[in-house]
Amino acid sequence: MKRHEEDEIQVLGQAGGGRKRGGGKRFLGYLLLALVVALLITGWFLLRKTAVSPQENDAFPLESDLALLEDGQQPASGVAKEVRISVVDDTVNDVPMQVFVIEGAKARLCIGRPAAQDTTVLMALPAADVRKDNLGIVGDFVLDGRRYGNGKRKEGYGALLEGQLFLGVSASDTVMNYCASRQGSFFRQYALVADGKIWPNRLKGKSLRRAVARKADDARVYVVVSRQRESLYDFSEALADYGMHDALYLPGGDAYAFCKVGGDTLFLGLSEEHVYPNTNYLVFGR
Repeated sequence: MKRHEEDEIQVLGQAGGGRKRGGGKRFLGYLLLALVVALLITGWFLLRKTAVSPQENDAFPLESDLALLEDGQQPASGVAKEVRISVVDDTVNDVPMQVFVIEGAKARLCIGRPAAQDTTVLMALPAADVRKDNLGIVGDFVLDGRRYGNGKRKEGYGALLEGQLFLGVSASDTVMNYCASRQGSFFRQYALVADGKIWPNRLKGKSLRRAVARKADDARVYVVVSRQRESLYDFSEALADYGMHDALYLPGGDAYAFCKVGGDTLFLGLSEEHVYPNTNYLVFGR
């Protein structure tokens, strides 16, 4: 082994075809200098990559989220003059859907099941999930400025200020804290569409799906319900192809939810199997 190492040193020293030993030392010096420079460049790129999180890249800048909140608009133009909800049946990519179009209604969060008899409530759907073991709310949750839950496993969010609903994607606390400081509300769910693109999710299986969504330059809010069991990817793809700019998952299946259309109350689900004290709802009303 010792002889082999010496042979290697001799080869390095003779790399120039019979040069003197001084040339070999200079070569080693240049080699070490190059390695140091490469390490410095690599370290700079790693530090830069660590400093910029995936949630704050050019596609979903947090600064624009705050700008929308401060301006009071989610990219939307105009405000509906009357409060109404209409429903449209449509099919996209072989995914049959019911699309509820909400105009002029105020959005809010509440804990506890809203009564269908309440004339001020036009639509109510479960918002954030509730754990079965400790019955706590899953993810960051703020109601009228008071914090009830925490966690960022789900990067999608719904932020509510002065009756307006904003949808986005960010694991940062900035938007949540902004809402809390202004007595607003905030909850987390799986993002389905962000900036018009499908947001990746790992949930498997098929189920009846629900989502709340917004279109670009549109003051209306859309609630979309699949009319048959769908994978989350197929449902997300249908939402994106339908023209949704942002879409947030809502608990689906037959979970209790209702909507009032044209004087009639439509129940989207009647099950109270998973209704707990902390079960919370996204409510649209007058």
